[in-house]
Amino acid sequence: MKLKIGGIVFEISFPLAAVMTAVILFDSSLSVVVCFLSVIFHESGHLVMLHHFGCMPESIRLTLFDIAIVDKSKSLRGFSQEIAVVMAGIAFNFLFGTAALILLHIFSGGIWELFVNANYTLAFFNLLPAETLDGGQALLLILCRKMEMRKAMITADIISVVIIIPLGILGFIVLLRSKYNFSLLLTAIYLLAVLLMKHPLLPVWKKQKK
Repeated sequence: MKLKIGGIVFEISFPLAAVMTAVILFDSSLSVVVCFLSVIFHESGHLVMLHHFGCMPESIRLTLFDIAIVDKSKSLRGFSQEIAVVMAGIAFNFLFGTAALILLHIFSGGIWELFVNANYTLAFFNLLPAETLDGGQALLLILCRKMEMRKAMITADIISVVIIIPLGILGFIVLLRSKYNFSLLLTAIYLLAVLLMKHPLLPVWKKQKK
């Protein structure tokens, strides 16, 4: 499904639309809805900063696993601007999380506690220096200023593995103890899959095998 709002094409996958419809109908606790809204807050941070620098994206793809902002003007921005765009999502989560924390103290409990937990969790999680996460993108930008591109990518990949493997182990432990909570394990598997698909050494390995 495609929608055009303010010159930006939004592509929403069918699985995401189906899951969100089911959640709205059956999730009485609203926890999943709050998590989704927190993700929207996060991505809004990137969009606000892109708008600030006058380079809005052409399209945004929303799938069941992530939200991809198609930004073709990325190479035209300097280091400081790109770092600002990358870290803006985390900043927005901290901002909304803090606002929800203030409201939680005023009104005590309710949905505000969910917003606090969701926004702070998303912010701290995205600070991890792993592939596809904001922290990983910021790390790669910093490494590219210190070394040539290929070495920077390899170094970033190694750091990502060091982060993702313990994350996966922790996710497996959480699954065993809870018997149902597989979200952290699934996230670690997804991050590892993305890393393997983008690994810069893969084409070299294939050539050597031949």
